[in-house]
Amino acid sequence: MTALRLMFVAGASALALSACSPKDKTDEATTSPEATAAAAASTPVTAQPRQTRTVAVDVQGVTEVGATVRVKSVDLAEDATVLDVSISFAGKATNNVEMATNPTYIQLPGGQKLMLKAPEGNPNMNIVNGDTMNGRLVFMGAVPRDAQKITVVFNEGSTSDSIIGPFLRLDVPLNAGAAG
Repeated sequence: MTALRLMFVAGASALALSACSPKDKTDEATTSPEATAAAAASTPVTAQPRQTRTVAVDVQGVTEVGATVRVKSVDLAEDATVLDVSISFAGKATNNVEMATNPTYIQLPGGQKLMLKAPEGNPNMNIVNGDTMNGRLVFMGAVPRDAQKITVVFNEGSTSDSIIGPFLRLDVPLNAGAAG
């Protein structure tokens, strides 16, 4: 079994906001702009980081050349979207395929693309005939909170029967089995 090496860079990010509150006119007349700016800068105001939501899914797609991709869950985080996947290959036309030779991304309902962060040690996601890779694919960017589905695209511009990098498109619903 080949290990799918993927990096997940996640963390809470703080968003600094300036405090807004009504002031009376006497404060404005006696406080210089520099003093007002200094006071605002020293007043900590933080936003709540977006909580990661995990959606359990069971979506599978198969290319004509014999690559199978199964999406088991989706982590919807603040700065990245992470798919827990199982990718297998069993075909007679070639000894291996690459599932990220061409652009590989998540397409959002509005058409935006969250690009795949190349897995460390296997940037093209090469898989040998007879093997299965299990791991987490990291896509750079957040899915809108109200999205009902995403579409995962492997090897944009290729064909499903390509023996180098087969094309696969999977619609993944985000409304069933939510956990966390």
